[in-house]
Amino acid sequence: MNHATTPVSRRRLGRRLFWLGLGLVLAGLALLFLARPVPLPARVLTGLVDVIAGAVLLVVWNQKFRERGASSGAEVSGEPPTSR
Repeated sequence: MNHATTPVSRRRLGRRLFWLGLGLVLAGLALLFLARPVPLPARVLTGLVDVIAGAVLLVVWNQKFRERGASSGAEVSGEPPTSR
């Protein structure tokens, strides 16, 4: 049995991906604004890399792991929309 495909491990992976992305974004922002002893070019480079990597992880989480359902009141049919 492949454990990577079970619903529980998929949820766990999604949760880890979300928290890792959020942590990277917050750590990058903290580096940009709070790490004064670090020289400015190193601080900007490290902070921006962390923010971008975290944003990429959050986009992947949003596309792959976020649960979406049909909005309430929406009716889904298999037919294409009719033209005017």
